[in-house]
Amino acid sequence: MRYGLFLLDEGPKSAVLPDRKQHRQRTTPTTPTTTWRKYARRSLGTPFPASTPVTARAVDDQGDRYRELVQKAQVRLSGVAKDKTQHTRVSACQAYAHPIQRELEETRLFLSKLSVDKPVPLIKSDVDENVADTLAKVEQMRHDFENQREQKKKADAAEKAEAVKKVEDAKQAEEKKKAEATKKAAEEAKQAEEAEKAKQAEEAKQAIEQSKPIETPTTSEQAVLLAKRYRDMYSELMNDLAPKIRADPQKRAHCFKQRGLVTRGVGQLKDSWEFIGRTADSIKSILSASASADVQDWMLNLVAKSLVKQAEREVSVAPHAAYPLAATAVLVMQAYPKLSDMLMIRLVKKCPFVVPQYMAKQPGQNTDDFIKAAGYRRNDDGDIESEGIYAERMTGMLALFAAIVQMPDIGGQPNPFPVHHGWTWLARIINMPPRAISPLLVQTFLSVAGPTMLGVYGRQMDKLISVLATTWIASVAGSSPLAVAGKSNLTTFINEYRSSGSIRECKGRVIKTR
Repeated sequence: MRYGLFLLDEGPKSAVLPDRKQHRQRTTPTTPTTTWRKYARRSLGTPFPASTPVTARAVDDQGDRYRELVQKAQVRLSGVAKDKTQHTRVSACQAYAHPIQRELEETRLFLSKLSVDKPVPLIKSDVDENVADTLAKVEQMRHDFENQREQKKKADAAEKAEAVKKVEDAKQAEEKKKAEATKKAAEEAKQAEEAEKAKQAEEAKQAIEQSKPIETPTTSEQAVLLAKRYRDMYSELMNDLAPKIRADPQKRAHCFKQRGLVTRGVGQLKDSWEFIGRTADSIKSILSASASADVQDWMLNLVAKSLVKQAEREVSVAPHAAYPLAATAVLVMQAYPKLSDMLMIRLVKKCPFVVPQYMAKQPGQNTDDFIKAAGYRRNDDGDIESEGIYAERMTGMLALFAAIVQMPDIGGQPNPFPVHHGWTWLARIINMPPRAISPLLVQTFLSVAGPTMLGVYGRQMDKLISVLATTWIASVAGSSPLAVAGKSNLTTFINEYRSSGSIRECKGRVIKTR
């Protein structure tokens, strides 16, 4: 079906236009050529004729080309009769509306013929009943299949969940077992460590309690007197000189500042003569800048303290580190011989074995005083350190002593603490009844200073080593790990010497040029 809308409009637009040729002739303006050219068709961008400039006022007066055409068309149509125009309008409307009216009549006729009838009831047959039964059975089978599949799915999910639970339970049980085993192992390790710690403390305590003065030959008596001399010097240093330095703010500030420089220089020593010489020159410069003899003596004490402390901390685990420290000490002693006494004061205070001297608890002496005199330390728990840690620290400081005595002349100047001090030490310790730590001390000394002493004393040194091998090692009593390991290592060291005829040099004995 089509629908349309026809709008009527007033005006001469629907009038019949005259012939095109006549129109062209009638609409040709009678104005001059220049006026007509202004309204002529031109392409985009073509400028207006130069002879007729276009202004806004000219455009407003004349209007554009289309407006003029419309005005002229209205003038043309104004002469047509009004009845003819009306007739033309009616004819056009009727011609447009006639098809629409005809189609509307046909639609009304079609709709009037339509009628709504009641639905015819369906007649059921046997075939329909069979089909219905079959469809019902199929639907029941589908329903049963869906139920079975859902039940199987639930059963599978339950079985999977059970399996996952079993795995998780097994994993948790295994983790719990491992945790219990780890906890048990940690407890056992802790108990073993505590037992070992208690054993070491008990051994140290027994060694201290059972220490008795030992009658020694003359050489040992001389060592005891030498040790007493150095301890008296330490007391004089602390009781007389230290209060003077502390009482003077300028001296105290100067010593405090220079001590940091000395400690830093000693702590950064390397196996190089160039570096050693630079460090020694720096220390000598610090000593020469002292304002008084008291300040210089105190600074010598601080230099000795830094050297011994570095040996206690580093040489105990790396014996070759003793050589740079010893070379620096010798270079400074050449300019300041008093440093040798300061070094022995500090060494005897911490390691009486450099004399050598075996400390014995005297009647009426309490345990703390004896521990301090023997060089023992207490750990953070307040217990006495184990024999193994004690032996490591003692051998570190003894290695510094041995490295100093074996040091040759440097720069054409003799060593202020020459090798005969090493021979004296070795002869004294052989003539003293050995302790559990003695084999370790002897091996450390021979490893550091043995090659130099063998070169200086020759056959006498060979005889002394023979005495060590034949009688002295066998006289070391005790079954402690320290004694057993010390005797075994010293025996191996001496056997290597006998087979090669030379003492194995300790690493780092020959200091690098640069």
